[in-house]
Amino acid sequence: MRKAAQIAGAAAVAALLLSGCGSGGGGNESRPSPSESASTGGGDKAAGGIDGAWQTQSGDGTVTLAIIGESATLAVGKTACQGKVRDMGTTMLALKCNGNDTRSMGEVRRIGSTLSVDWKYGLNEEYKKAEGKVEIPEPDLPTAAN
Repeated sequence: MRKAAQIAGAAAVAALLLSGCGSGGGGNESRPSPSESASTGGGDKAAGGIDGAWQTQSGDGTVTLAIIGESATLAVGKTACQGKVRDMGTTMLALKCNGNDTRSMGEVRRIGSTLSVDWKYGLNEEYKKAEGKVEIPEPDLPTAAN
């Protein structure tokens, strides 16, 4: 039951994060993330510009990655993950997922308009910034009858 609550929480966090991540008017809003503002000298340049909703396609369907400051949420198919953006010499995603841990740890790089993630288990994905409202799939949560 606790696992179901954690997964439901991940889906709720993702929905909240993405509700503010759409295109707000096309302007160039340059707002530093908390991790950038907190450090001296302008922040970690590797982490700059990764806030927002990102999407790519995989064999599992659409992968949606939402990053706001130091928080990250990922949804793909029936898998939901939540976690943190960490500075470990490079910018890393450290996520806890409901079952499938293929995307639990990954190195993040912003390359032009693309977000590249090299996941721990060898998978590399190139994400594009999501435009407009982003739909997040409902994860496959266990019910009280299960």
